[in-house]
Amino acid sequence: MVLYQRKASRSKGEEVNEVIDVLAFGDIVLDLIIPIEHFPIKEEDVQIAQYIKKEAGGVCNFLMAASKLGLKAGIVGCIGDDENGIFIRDLLDKEGIDVTSINLMKGEKTAIVLVLVNKDGKHAFIGVHGVGIELSQSIDINKIKSSKAIYTSGHTLIRSPSLDLTIEAMKKASDLSISVFFDPGPLVNKIQARILDTALASTDTILLNSIEAEALTKTHKLEQASKILLRKGIKTVVIKLGANGCYVAQEDFSIHLPGFKVHVIDTTGAGDSFNAAYIYGYLKKLPLDHIGMIANAFGALKVTKLGGTQVPSKRELVNFLKERESIISRRSVEWLLTSMLN
Repeated sequence: MVLYQRKASRSKGEEVNEVIDVLAFGDIVLDLIIPIEHFPIKEEDVQIAQYIKKEAGGVCNFLMAASKLGLKAGIVGCIGDDENGIFIRDLLDKEGIDVTSINLMKGEKTAIVLVLVNKDGKHAFIGVHGVGIELSQSIDINKIKSSKAIYTSGHTLIRSPSLDLTIEAMKKASDLSISVFFDPGPLVNKIQARILDTALASTDTILLNSIEAEALTKTHKLEQASKILLRKGIKTVVIKLGANGCYVAQEDFSIHLPGFKVHVIDTTGAGDSFNAAYIYGYLKKLPLDHIGMIANAFGALKVTKLGGTQVPSKRELVNFLKERESIISRRSVEWLLTSMLN
């Protein structure tokens, strides 16, 4: 196991952790994006892909989005010491993401995900086993202390030791009054109920789609699902509704914020971009409705690009909002832009 040796600044002979806006955990994989003609793919079916695109995937989609918005992002996790692992680490480092807590696992292969994308931008995933979901054998408490927020997902709550380390990180952050954001993800039904309840108890904001919300609460009604989750001690519930925007709820407040119409090319990473923009707005201390509006806009912009890490820039987001002053009040747009550009 080898840590990436990029040195931080030092004081009195000791290494000092750089302040990180959001620190993410695990789920580092390589995506191989394959455009196809249609779903479903039937037995004996033959489809011709024009190309295969190689990208960092999993939590890297979130990290790239956070970085594009101007947040200092960091990652704790493991990758193989193969060509794919080095590719991911170097790509993240080039984007200004803190990779000093990535462990290179000697002799291991990095996990791969085949991402099939049809002409409507819909996708399906095929995972190839490898190192990526795993975390290291211990959590650096100083790394958490130097972060304003941490971001975890259900991918690291499936099996030990990753689930134990993720729960430990969430508890430590919560005890330190560091904001904890949790996205249970599509594998939510594979997480043990006891583990899930423990994770939720340390969560400040849960970010999930309507399918995942129903899986957790056994109801498709957004208001009811939110109330069930809030009763578990979560402060804010954010339910992502795709093209229909999002639903945000707290104990004494709830709002549905409509989405934006765009030409869809690929929905891969849209939820990750939404999450990054939501956390960006939160750290900027924006009102909840403005945070949701920014997240909806950034998620909408993301689906106009092919590939999970092909993320829009902050300038693109600013221009996108300016162009929609007929939908959003001019005063709200001006207020948002002033807050974003400060």
